[in-house]
Amino acid sequence: MELNIDINNRPALNISDFDFLLVFKKPNEKVYFRLIQEKKHIAKNFDCKLTVDDELEYPLIQKVFEKYQKQGYGIYFVVNSGGHEKKSIKRINAHFIDMDFGKVPKLINGEVFKDPDGKTVYEYRSKTEIEKYKITFLKKLETFILSPNVIVETKNGFHVYWLLDLDKPQNLDVFTPLQEKLICYFSACEERKEHADISVKDINRVLRLINYKHLKNPDEPFYIKCIYLNTNKKYTQEDIANAIGCNISELFNDNKSNKIKPISVKTEVNNSQNINRKVYSSTTLPYEEVIQFLKQQDLINYLGIDAKPGKNFRCIFHNDNNPSAVIIKNNDGIYKYFCNSPACTCYNGGKGVDIINIVKITENSDTSHAIKKLMEYFNIKVEDSTWINVQNKKFERNITHLCQLSERKGDFPYLNRILRFGLPILLDILKIGKKNIVNRFFCLNGDSVFFFSNRYLAGEKNKSVTNINKYINLFCALGLLNKIPYKHVNKNLRATAVQISKANAQNGISFYTVPYYSDEVFKTADERAFVMLQYNFSITGMSKKFLENCFGENFANQIYLVNVIDSEKSRNIREAIELFILHQIKTYGYFTKDMILNNKLKVDNNYIRRGVKEYEYRKALPDIMQKYDLIYLKANKNINKKLGINTKKYLLIQRSLLDDNLLKKKTK
Repeated sequence: MELNIDINNRPALNISDFDFLLVFKKPNEKVYFRLIQEKKHIAKNFDCKLTVDDELEYPLIQKVFEKYQKQGYGIYFVVNSGGHEKKSIKRINAHFIDMDFGKVPKLINGEVFKDPDGKTVYEYRSKTEIEKYKITFLKKLETFILSPNVIVETKNGFHVYWLLDLDKPQNLDVFTPLQEKLICYFSACEERKEHADISVKDINRVLRLINYKHLKNPDEPFYIKCIYLNTNKKYTQEDIANAIGCNISELFNDNKSNKIKPISVKTEVNNSQNINRKVYSSTTLPYEEVIQFLKQQDLINYLGIDAKPGKNFRCIFHNDNNPSAVIIKNNDGIYKYFCNSPACTCYNGGKGVDIINIVKITENSDTSHAIKKLMEYFNIKVEDSTWINVQNKKFERNITHLCQLSERKGDFPYLNRILRFGLPILLDILKIGKKNIVNRFFCLNGDSVFFFSNRYLAGEKNKSVTNINKYINLFCALGLLNKIPYKHVNKNLRATAVQISKANAQNGISFYTVPYYSDEVFKTADERAFVMLQYNFSITGMSKKFLENCFGENFANQIYLVNVIDSEKSRNIREAIELFILHQIKTYGYFTKDMILNNKLKVDNNYIRRGVKEYEYRKALPDIMQKYDLIYLKANKNINKKLGINTKKYLLIQRSLLDDNLLKKKTK
């Protein structure tokens, strides 16, 4: 279909970002935004009602966007309706594709080239090359049977939308499989399939908002622009499926079958190795020799099969009517299992598999877990003095650097301020880590993994467990301590931790690593401390919600590994606090903390206790400040004059009320 686009110049349509959003949303509907720092990948979530009639809704959020654009943030919106999370989406507004011609994986002899670390190497295209691909794509798009409703030009390509007719039936479960088919259809039309971004398939996907800049390269900003808009005809999911040659009912059935838990790999390995298992005498090996030693163990004995080296037998990993498997010992003494059937899990391109690969297959695990499993089976102990010495020195240097931190207040002022009461706790954690270095098989990414009970630490420091939890989350948020997900911890270390926990009646065992405390680590921690202090940080108000508002939901999820349930009552209290603050600012031009604490706040016909109000207020404050572009500062003569008041209290006011000079003076 003819799109009537000047494909060579592609001028921006005269449409505001507010009107653009109305193409997807309904008036007064809550719209969800994500602001992403293009270099540091820090994400912040916002929402507002889609109205310009209330200055504290979309007009204010536009000011917030402008502020964050100056800090290098890209502006994105959730295309579908309902919230930020997948489970919160209640309505599909459009199906879409993201065409990106900026980079593609480098190919050598038709194979994707990877660096020594196994990471894909990319080729980055010039402006001229990208322009050529853009023009070619638009010409192809004109031949597609369904004319798109919206085309947005990005720096390296386009976002193309097909709007759904909201009066017609739609299926939330079909969204992702239909997206995958749509992306696959357009990737097949391209010189390189990677031009159509396969990751743009989630129902809560965010895409760039028009009229704001792409800032991945601040020296070459690109204004995101709408170059085509036609809402005369909208579509059903079935229309889109038919246009790309797939059956909508099959997509629905495929999606249901995909939700069935996959069956784990099963083998016909003789269980005699578990029943009449040989007991191996303890062997101590240097870390560097462990893998070679394991690969030299007799595979026939380990698998408990009736076979001889170099003689074919029926493969135990698939139904094998003709003997297609063989075990061979090479000149280095390494045993390998070969199967000639390409359908076999052990085929491995004809290269065969060793004992470690076999455990990975049978246990459905990674290499690290397989090695640990085999070490346990063969009763191997590891001597790893070199690595242990390196880890010891790291902890010693970290303790020294931390003790000297107060002497470097000029370099790290905000870090010193935020750690002033927590420093002794962090020092104790480092000492625990130093005492519990084992070997490289009890590490993650090269760092020693250690554990302790929060209750034990609370007793040692004479603090409540709640306070200790808050300090630990603070250290993790600053990047001075890393909390390790339970599933990533060595099985034996987990078992040891549970045993110690039970013996000492200590619940709440958690696992950690620490980075090397370089100036770069302290600099990052100082930057994060600055953000947290801007939002009136206190250890009392430390929570997942506080971190979400400071650094985004993804960041907070990395710190709070256990899903924190936010009760409806808490949400209602915070909403009431938010409305109260906005009312005070509208009425008086400012808000002070004692206004809410002294107010008889009533929620669901119940008065809220002062302590609960203060706790929920601290959790809500960063979100309110970000959402309404407010600033929290101490009043002085100039501020009092500006607002026509006389106080020395800390105030919450609209940032726009202060001129830049006064603002800089207050935030120094």
